[in-house]
Amino acid sequence: MSDEAKPIEGQQGMDAAAQPEPIGLEPLPEPAASPPPTSSPSAATPKPAASKPVVSGAAFIKPGMGSAQNIAIAGGVLLLVAVIGSIWTSWNAGTSWWANGLLTAYLGVVHACTGAAAAGFVGYALGREIGDIPLAAARMLLGVSLLLVTLNVNLPAHAILVWVCAVGLYAIATLVLFRWEIAEWAGVASVHALMWFVMFLAAKLQVAVAATAVKPA
Repeated sequence: MSDEAKPIEGQQGMDAAAQPEPIGLEPLPEPAASPPPTSSPSAATPKPAASKPVVSGAAFIKPGMGSAQNIAIAGGVLLLVAVIGSIWTSWNAGTSWWANGLLTAYLGVVHACTGAAAAGFVGYALGREIGDIPLAAARMLLGVSLLLVTLNVNLPAHAILVWVCAVGLYAIATLVLFRWEIAEWAGVASVHALMWFVMFLAAKLQVAVAATAVKPA
């Protein structure tokens, strides 16, 4: 019995040795999370492109140098002096004193408005905030009245010299009151002079048309 059992045990041992060992399947380790990228000066957020600085400049018609009401009163007094001078000169010359007086007052008021319009136009053309238009009209009234006073008080000087003095007083008054740069003042004065000339030319053309009108037979 013992001899027969040995081969059987040997065969069982060989079968057991021939069987493969079970493979242990273990889960793979999860990869470690990568550390967040460290910020460096080279990897910083790019700076925006350089742009022109925005200059918060003052309005083109700067406030100050008196209120619009006070400057308008001073300009009105000077315009009244110009009207009186025009009436006196016309009376002595034997011309229509009332027409010359009304024309002087009309020129003072109208060209105070055209001067304010010229200031607003130049300020808009320069891309600036325009500012207080009534204040500009009051300042222009003062400057235009100084010009008209000089032209209508019958100064004992050559006409060219009188005009130079009149324009000089206008320039001084507007430069002081508006406090513009020379280039800005030159632009406003040029537009103002152009508007004055256009209105003068229109009046002359109207008179010429009226004088050449064909009268009915």
